Amino acid sequence: MDDGQMRLPESQEQGFSPLLVGAKRAAAMCGKSLRTWRTWDALGLIPRPVRIKRSTLWRLDELKAWAAAGCPRRPEWEARQ
Repeated sequence: MDDGQMRLPESQEQGFSPLLVGAKRAAAMCGKSLRTWRTWDALGLIPRPVRIKRSTLWRLDELKAWAAAGCPRRPEWEARQ
């Protein structure tokens, strides 16, 4: 039965946070559009994503650390790692 309420993914209902997020969610977390996020990725302005088969995902903990570090460009970010 559909009660009209939006449901969280099962992992979030159980109190888990995702380890990896897609471009749409990563962009939203940074307050940017998907188009801007994809442009930033192509320009090397954001952390390198993880590619699993056809999925392009970002590590949530890495995005948080990157933002806390002042959002350095990818080469600088990777040099810090």
